Amino acid sequence: MKQRYFSTFQLILLALFSALVVVAKIALRTPLQLSGHSGIFWMAIVVVGAKVVPKPGAASVIGVTSGILASFLGLGDFGVLNTFLSYSLLGVASDMVLWLLGGNAENVVVAVLVGMFGHLSKFLVKWVFGILSGAPIGFVALGLLRAIIGYIVFGAIGGFLGWLTLKALRRAGFFAYLAEKR
Repeated sequence: MKQRYFSTFQLILLALFSALVVVAKIALRTPLQLSGHSGIFWMAIVVVGAKVVPKPGAASVIGVTSGILASFLGLGDFGVLNTFLSYSLLGVASDMVLWLLGGNAENVVVAVLVGMFGHLSKFLVKWVFGILSGAPIGFVALGLLRAIIGYIVFGAIGGFLGWLTLKALRRAGFFAYLAEKR
């Protein structure tokens, strides 16, 4: 019998992290009015989820599943396709950075870089949709630098918070508990 890549338990964990990303988008509203500020919550959840299920593709599953959930719930400000692609690419980019850096999200530098590049990929989806929709690029370019900096900074903060969460989970014995369940 062929063994599956993700166990049922791991898929349930990934689905829970995906739902947590969507719940964070709905429930955790901060009045900062800065581009990308919600990345603080999203990227922390993706970093933690990628370590709890330590297989390549875990962050992508979180991204795609949360993209489907967010699209069906009508979240996002530029339509269903943009919402789905934003969430999905966030997960895929996070997986790519984890893969390139060795996959250890418990390293603070790796966690911060995953947060930065994962969240920046979400910005890139919005930018490409702006170009495809015919938005005046000269006008849009005026606000791009501030937005890019916001996405990078808030993504990095989210990656750092994910790293702190992983440290707390390690101290609490969560990973030893997971090892027993396998």
